[in-house]
Amino acid sequence: MKVSVEDIPTVPVNQKGILIRIRDDSGKTVGKLWIGNQSVRWARGTTPDMSAKRVTLRQFVDFLNQL
Repeated sequence: MKVSVEDIPTVPVNQKGILIRIRDDSGKTVGKLWIGNQSVRWARGTTPDMSAKRVTLRQFVDFLNQL
């Protein structure tokens, strides 16, 4: 897997949020993850942005805490 995020100590989350693109080792898109100040969206593969699954930031953090 390849994730296009650099090791940055702090990142301001503005209205557009932060976009993380995830690709497999051959460069094929696995999906896109947007982290905003109130919600997180996930679009698998080449799913259009408007069809991305959306959860609140609290739901996302709770999910991660359960792992």
